[in-house]
Amino acid sequence: MVRMDYLIRLLDQLYENWLIPLFTTLAEGLTLVFLTPLSWLHVPAWGQVFLVGVMTGCFSLWLRHLLRVEEKVRRFQELFAEKRRRQQDLQLIADKYSRAALYELTDEELNDDFNTYLAHHYARYVTIYMLPIFLVLAWLSRVFGAGTENSAPVLLPLPGLPFGMEGLNMTALFLLAYLLTLVVGFRMAAIAPGRNGDKDR
Repeated sequence: MVRMDYLIRLLDQLYENWLIPLFTTLAEGLTLVFLTPLSWLHVPAWGQVFLVGVMTGCFSLWLRHLLRVEEKVRRFQELFAEKRRRQQDLQLIADKYSRAALYELTDEELNDDFNTYLAHHYARYVTIYMLPIFLVLAWLSRVFGAGTENSAPVLLPLPGLPFGMEGLNMTALFLLAYLLTLVVGFRMAAIAPGRNGDKDR
């Protein structure tokens, strides 16, 4: 019990004395580098959020390229298809007991390989897409405010109240820009010479 209390106090101190100052400093630095020049250029708040969404989308695409996602997916598919082909060759074994035992063994190996691939796939997904979204939205919320308890401030009013909406708030603008950037990036990659597209988003 004493050790658990010590661990909790240690984590609290780590959070308060290191993590909070670190993220606060990063947020202030990002504001100074990205948003302050845009404010000097009289770019409206909705334009700033939209541009940050575009830059975050470009960062995710760059990170995806840096982690060589397409290469890893293609390699796994090739290795998995080869193992499946070898597993089908087990049908040529005459003894049914040996054939069943080997088939079960290879089937377990295929399942392990696929489960490992899924774990790596979702880890990459979180790193490339979810983590940048959450971190940047947390930063933007500090800059532009989260609004009231029941609603967020509208940054881009929409005429005519389409779908009963007064306009787009910070989160909607950011996600719209982010998703549009990903769509354009994937489309450009799909039509680029020498590439067959990206089957694993």
